[in-house]
Amino acid sequence: MQRRFFGFSIIFVAALACSHDDTASAHPRNGPHSTGDGVAPRPSVIAPASQPYKVVTVPAGGTVTGTVDLDGSAPVAAIVRPTVDQNVCGNAIVEKNVTVFGTRLAGAIVWISDIHAGKAFPMERRFELANSNCTLDPYVQAMSTSGTLNVSNDDRTLHTNRLINVGTGQIVGIAPFNDDGEVVPIDRFKEAAEIEVVSDRHPWSHAWIAVLDHPYYAQTAANGTFSIDGIPPGRYVFRAWHPALGFADDSVTVIAGQQVSVAFRIRPGKGTNPTVVSPLPIDSQRLTVPAASAASSTPAASSTPKTIGPPPPL
Repeated sequence: MQRRFFGFSIIFVAALACSHDDTASAHPRNGPHSTGDGVAPRPSVIAPASQPYKVVTVPAGGTVTGTVDLDGSAPVAAIVRPTVDQNVCGNAIVEKNVTVFGTRLAGAIVWISDIHAGKAFPMERRFELANSNCTLDPYVQAMSTSGTLNVSNDDRTLHTNRLINVGTGQIVGIAPFNDDGEVVPIDRFKEAAEIEVVSDRHPWSHAWIAVLDHPYYAQTAANGTFSIDGIPPGRYVFRAWHPALGFADDSVTVIAGQQVSVAFRIRPGKGTNPTVVSPLPIDSQRLTVPAASAASSTPAASSTPKTIGPPPPL
């Protein structure tokens, strides 16, 4: 009798352990806030939708084209001196988060912030985010709530990425990696939100995702231009955003079957700038150089980047 009872106990304990397996690719954190549930909420550039988006026929949609310009000087880029995994990360990483062409801003996200009905979502609903050379690429992108984000690892080192809803502070998903070549799909994006992606092992690595519940968004090209089509006639508020700089809003009237243009100017420090979750390690060194730029019509002050170190000792 004791032997049978002992055998049953082993089976019960094993079943209980399996029920708490935590090796799934992405785990949402629900319930009351606690230390393990995320971080404190922060101001977000994307608010949850007030009502569900509806797909309707748009017989004579309008088109909005435009540009996004940087109003002022581009912020300096940072040079990170990794304190871990130098054999993979190298001894220095230049953060190329802001790219300009003259004054035109590449990589900015533009979207309609108050639309609740319109065209259908595109057939392609898979998006990519890669751990590459100990940084996250791309630095910023937009995706729809109906899409799947494939997070991959191109490095021969460990990575653990956390995806955090900026507005609520909750963790949307966790992507753990044990080796290069792995891909973790995450499809936990159920509402419009600004998402910050961080790396537990490499805290200088960040990425930002604009998750939207409609298909009316675009990302500026290398020359700072964008185009959004199939928009139902009406008046809308458009927002242009770059996580390293801030955002700018404009009201646009869309006319059936016609094209209208709008020009955004984002001034660094205006709007909501990101407050990153994971600070640099205390023993890391962080220097600065001029921001990365594409071929520009604005001449640079010097062809040699200036490196600014810590202040001299008193």
